[in-house]
Amino acid sequence: MKHRVSKVPVDQIAPRVRELMGAVDGAIGGSEWMQVFAHSPELYADFSQFYYDHIMTESDGITVRLTELVRHRVALHNECYL
Repeated sequence: MKHRVSKVPVDQIAPRVRELMGAVDGAIGGSEWMQVFAHSPELYADFSQFYYDHIMTESDGITVRLTELVRHRVALHNECYL
């Protein structure tokens, strides 16, 4: 059984998260997935800080490309199509 978390309508998203969505749209061309995180803007702010400081950096021989390939494979395995 699949469980889905609803997306927060864009007009109801906290201004800081909408600002981040704009930056993500510019960088990767899509931020729809962020509407799910918008249920808890404080938690998303902490998550994004950690993600960009530790995951989206190249260290210890692990490239951003490899990180994203693994993330994509996990999403496919879990049938996540956001």
